[in-house]
Amino acid sequence: MFSHRYKFIYPGLLGLYSFFNILILDGDRLFQAALPKNQLFPLIIILSYLVWFANYLIEKNTLPLFKKVHPLAVQFLSSFVLISGLALISVKSTGLIFGGPFDLTKQNFLLTLGFLFRVNLFLNCVNAIYYFNKKFSEKNLEAEKLKLLSAEARLESLNTQLNPHFFFNNLSALSVLIHENIQVADSYLQKLSSIYRYMLNNKVNELITLKEELKFLYDYMDLLSIRFDQSLSFKVEIEEESKSKLIPPAVLQLLVENAVKHNYFTETEPLQVEIYTKGDYLIVSNPKQPKMAVEESTGIGLQNISERYRFLDHSIEILDGEKIFEVKLPLIGSYENTVSRR
Repeated sequence: MFSHRYKFIYPGLLGLYSFFNILILDGDRLFQAALPKNQLFPLIIILSYLVWFANYLIEKNTLPLFKKVHPLAVQFLSSFVLISGLALISVKSTGLIFGGPFDLTKQNFLLTLGFLFRVNLFLNCVNAIYYFNKKFSEKNLEAEKLKLLSAEARLESLNTQLNPHFFFNNLSALSVLIHENIQVADSYLQKLSSIYRYMLNNKVNELITLKEELKFLYDYMDLLSIRFDQSLSFKVEIEEESKSKLIPPAVLQLLVENAVKHNYFTETEPLQVEIYTKGDYLIVSNPKQPKMAVEESTGIGLQNISERYRFLDHSIEILDGEKIFEVKLPLIGSYENTVSRR
């Protein structure tokens, strides 16, 4: 506190307050005899500055020497010694200047010492408040930094969940296509490479525009068309004004993959996945055509989406009806809407 940029103003204000305090409080004085006001005022101002800058010198030169001791304890104990010496010098000086009843006596020394101790105690109390407030602010800042690092680590963890989940399924399909049709397998591989490039480019992004996500989704739908031909179809109806809104990357791919995983579909009984916007929501739905035998669900797909929206202080809605399975994803208006979590 004593190194504050206003260190030349605060002691003056404190001296002014102390001067009026002595005038108002009867018996509160520096000497046994009353000192004239025109002499008392400059003396009080000088002493206030001396007390402040004595503490300033301690803060600047003494505290670095005692790093293992609490700085407030060092500050106060060191100032106690300096203030005692300052009181002695003050009384000797006033005795030389004013003489008579203002000379160095035990009573004059104790009165001056008591006044300087009160000023010093007040300053050290304010300094303690300043110190703890500063430490509290630093701790809050550290907590916010840790919170941010934790949030970023969570996002990175969610992203690493996404890639294996996606590629294990599609590499298996590619392996089958290679044995059936080399040209189709090559086309499939090109689409898969394009999708992987998209995922790499958006790995560090929390949000992207719906327009960008749709471009990725169309590549993924082409991928599925190669695998399933006419058995699987898509109906996409997106309002133009919704395309500039934001969603986490690759969530649509996860929802479509989820529909493919849990439902049967053939050319005679195709599955149609509908993707459309309604207000501030993007809705992905499909009729329920549950497979008789399906691999055990890990829950990674929907859990991943739910966690990523929770990371953004939003939540998804899941409707698991008798005939329809539907997921509603919030469309985020601007990136600034998500910063409150940090």
